[in-house]
This record gives sequence, C-alpha cells and structure tokens, in this order.
Amino acid sequence: MSVATSGGALRARFEAVRERLSSPARRGAVYTALGYVVGQILRFAGNIVLSRLLFQEAFGLTAMVGAVLQALQLFSDVGIGPSIIQSSRGEDRTYLSTAWTLQAVRGVAIWILVCLAGVPLAQYYGHEELAWIAPIGGFGVLVSGFASTKVFTANKNLQMGRITAIEIGSQVLGLGVQVGWALVDRSVWALVAGGLAISLSKTILSHVALPGPSDRFGWNGEAARALVRFGRWIFLSTVLTYCVTQADKLVFGKLVPLSVLGDYSIASQIAMLPAMGIGTLSLSVAFPHYSRLFHSQTPLGKTFHKTRARFLLLAGWMCAGLAAGGRAAVSMLYDERYQAAGWIVQALAFGAWFYCMEATNGAVLLACDRARWVAFSNGAKLVSMIVFIPIGFAHWGFPGAVVCYAGSDVFKWIVSAVGASRMGLSAWARDLYFTAWAALATSVGWWCSQSVTIPALGRVGPPVVVFLAVTLVWAPFAWLEKTRLAREDES
Repeated sequence: MSVATSGGALRARFEAVRERLSSPARRGAVYTALGYVVGQILRFAGNIVLSRLLFQEAFGLTAMVGAVLQALQLFSDVGIGPSIIQSSRGEDRTYLSTAWTLQAVRGVAIWILVCLAGVPLAQYYGHEELAWIAPIGGFGVLVSGFASTKVFTANKNLQMGRITAIEIGSQVLGLGVQVGWALVDRSVWALVAGGLAISLSKTILSHVALPGPSDRFGWNGEAARALVRFGRWIFLSTVLTYCVTQADKLVFGKLVPLSVLGDYSIASQIAMLPAMGIGTLSLSVAFPHYSRLFHSQTPLGKTFHKTRARFLLLAGWMCAGLAAGGRAAVSMLYDERYQAAGWIVQALAFGAWFYCMEATNGAVLLACDRARWVAFSNGAKLVSMIVFIPIGFAHWGFPGAVVCYAGSDVFKWIVSAVGASRMGLSAWARDLYFTAWAALATSVGWWCSQSVTIPALGRVGPPVVVFLAVTLVWAPFAWLEKTRLAREDES
C-alpha cells in the first residue's frame, strides 16, 4: 500500500470520526462524560483529603442532613427541568417565566421547612449540632431555587459545553472552600461551607455564563397546568426516589453507630459511581435526544438500542470492577479507619448494575411521556425494600440489610423493562446477556484479587490485579458489541 493511499485512508477515517462527533447527541455525550469523570476525580480527591482532616462522624452528620434536604427537594419536585426539556413549549418565554417562578417559590418553601426541622432532627438523632447544620446547610437549596432556566434550555438543545464548565468550576470552588476550612477548623462546618459555595456559584454562573434572555417572574395558567400535568408523575416518582435512595441513610442512622454510617456514606459514593454516571448521561443526553425524535414522530427503536448498548458497555465494566475490587479500592484510597467500607462497596455495586439498566430505560420512558412507569419502577423498589430489609437485618444484621437494599434494584429494573416492552422497545435478552458477562467479569476479578499478589506494588497491587482481570474478560465482549453496532451503523 502506498503512502498516499495510507494517508488517504487515515484522512477518511478521521473525517468519519469527526462527522460522528459532530452530531449534537454525540458531542453532548462527550462533554457530559468528560464533566462527570473530572467531577468524580475532584470529588474523590477531595474526599480522600477530607477523610484525613476530619473525623468520621462529620460525614455521618452531613449524610443525615443531606438525606433530609433531598427529601424536601424531592417531595416538592414537580418536574420543572424535565418538563422544559420534554415539552415542545420548552423555549417559550411565558412558559419559562412560569417555571422559574414555581422553582423560586419552591426553594424558599423548602428552606423554611428545613429551618423548622432543625431542632426536631437534633433531638431525634441525639446530635445537637444538627439544629444549626440543617438550616445553614439548607440555605443552599434556597439559592439553587433561583438558578436560571437557561440550564434546562441548553440541556434541551444538547449544548452541554458550558453546562459542564459550570459544574466543574463550581465543584473546584466548593472543594477549595472545604479543604481550606478544614485546614483551619477541622469540623463538620468545612463540609457545610463547601456545599453552600457550590450552590451559590452554580446559581450565579447559570445566569451570567449561559446565553439567552434573563429570567423574569411571571405566571401563566395554561403553562402552569402543562407543567403540573407532566410533573404529577415526576412528583410521585421523585417522592419514591427519595424513599429508595435516601431512606437507607435515615434508617441505618438510627440502627448503627455514626461511625458506621460514615463508612456506609463513603462506600455508597464509590459504589454508585457507575450508576450516577450512566444516570447523568441518560438524563442529560439520551432523554433530550429521545424527546426530539418523539416529537418529530421518528421511530425510536434503533436509536434506543444502540445508545443503551453503548452506555451499558461502560456501566458493566465499572460495576464488575467495583463488585470484584471494592475492598482493594478502599484499602488503597483510605486509611485503616474506613476499611469496613470495602465490603459495602462490593454489595452496593451489585445493585448499581441494575440501577444502570433501569436508568437507560427511564430516559426513553420520560421522553415518550411515560413518566408513570418511572414512578412504578421506584415503587417496586420501595416495596421490595420494605419487605426484604427487615428480614435481612433480623437474620444477618447490618450486612444482611445492605445486601437486601442493593438487591431491591432488581425489581426496579424489571418494572422499567416491562414499561419499555409495552412501547415496543423490549431489551430483555440483551439485558440478560450483558448481566451474564458482568457476572463472569466480577467472578474472575474477585478470584484474581484473592489469588494473585504483586508485592512490589504494595497497596496498589490488588486494585491493579482486579482492573486487569476484569478488563481482559470484558474486552472481548465489548469488541463483539462494538462490531455489532458498527454493522448496524453501516446498514
């Protein structure tokens, strides 16, 4: 082959790659993935530094306050953001003014409730600091209520570059405040101050760093009814979402010591990395993309299955790695005080895989105005938690309760898969195929972590072994899927 021919082939390949990345959905996915990866690196770097500066109880206290704040946010959520993204009126100024007014009123109301809840919360848990942490930390919710709707319109149009920059910039500022405060005063207030800095900076930047008209207070009855109509299922879904994602911290906070809750809080942050990443991609990229296709009456089947397969290839690899090497990861990153978090990471990673499969179904259900199925899937998880967590705790204590909590995501996935099938988007066979490979990769990775040692690498050795083992098992599967998707692109 001549040099000219080879150069021409390379240029053709480069142009093909550039053309693929030029689509709004792919470009949005790249920005979203980049923002998520950088954000998680910052978050975990800060977490590791703060774990050495602060006491375990600080993480437990903020976990409880965070659970209460999220409860109030979710219990008052009428789906303003998803409504703007999904609606054909999502860029109408009257519609947006009504949405921003609702959002601001909601933020003020939540903060007032948090202030009222501070003392009862402190009395219930027996930690008097909560009486002040709750209202001061909750002020960030009030500030966030005034964030610009330009965030949602940019998301609707898959203009993710500036949104990603805002997220990363705010996180850098918040982390700087947390570490700086902790160096001066090693108290829980370092975490609270960092959270407030993030809320304030994101709200300000949403107004000044994004293009578009400024938000104004306004009200339109028709727009409000449209928001509420779509949002009623979002409201039910988010209430149930709180129950299934935050109730564990409130329940365990009453059953186990605060230090154990701190271990659980750190473990859940690690284990939910794949789930939160895929959830972010699904809602920020897949959801608005599907919404466009739905409103243009374009068939969704091919796009849905291809997009979902790419997301799950990434999710399966990450979940298998954490399920196999959770203990190794915690041992490498944290000191001896937090080693109990290792097995919790492994247990929760099992549930994270089913969470990822449900999240990729949920994006298309929301886009096609089937939000009720998202609510049903959260309801299924809640029922399974109510049934199985007490059984697990009664027979096997805290470990049994954690395993049962993770297993409840199986029921959530099943219901979402039924909803997708009702729309002609069945993916049962592919899900089982992906799950089998993920289980195989997890088993091989765990066996290697127990059998293979690299003394020269010290604490880094076990994570490296798990990474290599899981990747070697997952690589041929990923190659087969990539080949299949490439053939579909060509057809």
